[in-house]
Amino acid sequence: MNLTKHPLTEFERRLVGIADDRGYELTHLVKKVCELSHSRSCVPIYLVRAYALRQVIEVRIHPETPETVLEAIEAIHGLSINSEFRYHSNLRRFPRRRNKGVAEIPFARAVGCADITAFDCLLQTLAAAC
Repeated sequence: MNLTKHPLTEFERRLVGIADDRGYELTHLVKKVCELSHSRSCVPIYLVRAYALRQVIEVRIHPETPETVLEAIEAIHGLSINSEFRYHSNLRRFPRRRNKGVAEIPFARAVGCADITAFDCLLQTLAAAC
């Protein structure tokens, strides 16, 4: 993957490295998000780069993630799922629906990670659900 157009920060490289250790591969990179795909799943996750610039970890997961997985995520110390869906045009492999505009746009659930340990636990939980 060409990282010269949108190079990763040191913090982002660290997060992508942790994801790599858990079986995730950086499959798409744009200015606003990093797409990470697991080898056993066709459902990616997205790391929001604007937050990572402030060393805050915010991940977008599939909006139709099973309730049992969402409950497992909520049970992990340091993880929180935002109750409202988030919309972003670069979530290219997620379903679309109309938000406030006239066109449909991809949407996702937002998961906040308090620290790198919580991020690692999120990755493990999602990988186990594959």
